Amino acid sequence: MKTKTKLLIFLIVTSITFLVACDRNGQGKSQFKKNTYYVSRSGDDANPGTIEQPWMSVDKVNTVDLDPGDTVYFQGDQTFSGTLMLDSLDSGEENMNVVITSFGEGKARIDGGINSALRSDGCNYLIITELEMRGNGRKKGNASDGILVTNGRSIHIDRVEVSGFQHSGLHLHKCTDSKITNVYAHDNGYAGIHVTGTTAGDLANYDNKNIYIGNCVAENNPGDPTVLRSHSGNGILASSVDGGIIEYCESFNNGWDMPWDGNGPVGIWIWDCTDFIIQYCISHDNKTHPGARDGGGFDFDGGVSNSVLQYCFSFNNQGTGIGLYEYGGAKTWENNVIRYNISQNDGQTHDGSLGIWKGEKGMMRNCEIYNNTFYNSNPKGNSIWLYNSHPGFNFRNNIFIYKGRFLYEGHHFEHEVFQGNVYWNLSGGFELDGYKSIEEWAKATGNEMVGGAVAGIYANPLLKAPGIVTVTDPTKISPEFLSGYQLHPGSPLIDKGLDLKALFGMDPGETDILGTKIPHGERYDIGAVEFIEE
Repeated sequence: MKTKTKLLIFLIVTSITFLVACDRNGQGKSQFKKNTYYVSRSGDDANPGTIEQPWMSVDKVNTVDLDPGDTVYFQGDQTFSGTLMLDSLDSGEENMNVVITSFGEGKARIDGGINSALRSDGCNYLIITELEMRGNGRKKGNASDGILVTNGRSIHIDRVEVSGFQHSGLHLHKCTDSKITNVYAHDNGYAGIHVTGTTAGDLANYDNKNIYIGNCVAENNPGDPTVLRSHSGNGILASSVDGGIIEYCESFNNGWDMPWDGNGPVGIWIWDCTDFIIQYCISHDNKTHPGARDGGGFDFDGGVSNSVLQYCFSFNNQGTGIGLYEYGGAKTWENNVIRYNISQNDGQTHDGSLGIWKGEKGMMRNCEIYNNTFYNSNPKGNSIWLYNSHPGFNFRNNIFIYKGRFLYEGHHFEHEVFQGNVYWNLSGGFELDGYKSIEEWAKATGNEMVGGAVAGIYANPLLKAPGIVTVTDPTKISPEFLSGYQLHPGSPLIDKGLDLKALFGMDPGETDILGTKIPHGERYDIGAVEFIEE
């Protein structure tokens, strides 16, 4: 009997200990209780923070340590000044997130003024949603990021608008298992959305892991007026990431007010990353400082490895549609894939459709570039800008439509391999390094030769309406909205593509840019779009 009584007492005490946790103010709270706090301009910070008696300010929220499952509601369509500050004492737990959001009609606005609107350091399992973050403006006194999240795990930022910050609109630093979705980042300085770490000089490690960015828009982030010796004005930029995805995002009209005249911004790009995928994105009308470089659509930059750029559309960028660059970072740029993308009239002021460059330091090697469509009708609209040559760069099943020169003047191929591509000069005639035909080039260099036969084609691809597509919604990368890049029934590209798996042991993927299963006919087609008979 005594043993049973002791056991009963032990179980009761254990249950109470498990269910009740002391909060940071020393008050007992149920571990499973989900507290809700309300903030309204009509409230008072002396109130208990209920919906009937809400708090009034950001400052009041900052005095409370939030527990797992807690939600803070700011009243919609109202503006709250200050910087919301969160730390490790405000963390949630798995399936018990801390949530910061709005209630009522519209989104609440947090106005950071000259500072950030929200800062979180060491806070885990955090959801920030249905809010608008504002700053005074990149040239009007603000000197911060809009949302700065550092050292976080399981962070989800969703349906947030962020603008008016001198640095980045949304900045993640050293985060894991985190998502950014449906964010509209505009009118910021350095970047719309930015992921960073500290591993630029590290041979093996990355600070961020498993980062997802989806369905976001980065618009009109012109440049940071305080960054005078490097690029700024990027759309979406990620670095130091092991395992990342950027998809269904649009980036446009960024970089036009960058004060630096050296390297420049890009619409959507990554560096010092591995196992990263960029797909189903649109990057267009991005710019750079007059006389500066870049201002392109997409970029795999220094130290990127084992990554894929696929199913993306770039157009009307001042720089290249796709840039493959190695600035001399510690990690090797290697083993990347560029496939089923379309570049339309990129390189409006310099460089052309696709750019490849390496600085004096670093290693750059091994890139499979296949089934892309590069269309360039700009004056001097070359397809490839190749500053220097690199081993393992293979071009197969691509369409190159250019005006004047295929390869940028003064540049030369050395290690690159071309097989099964189609070339068409809008100005008339094939010419490359003094060779006047595909056959002449092939026999002299070995390019465009497969199994002892010439595999390259110089012919009009017979695309339906190239050069005029202006779709900007990534969810509309579809046969209806990209019909201009479909093949006419008489196209010489139909069933003329190389079987990359059979010939080279490569996995070409399952679909083209429009979601058509490949191969759709008896054999593979050339370019980003498989032919479908109407």
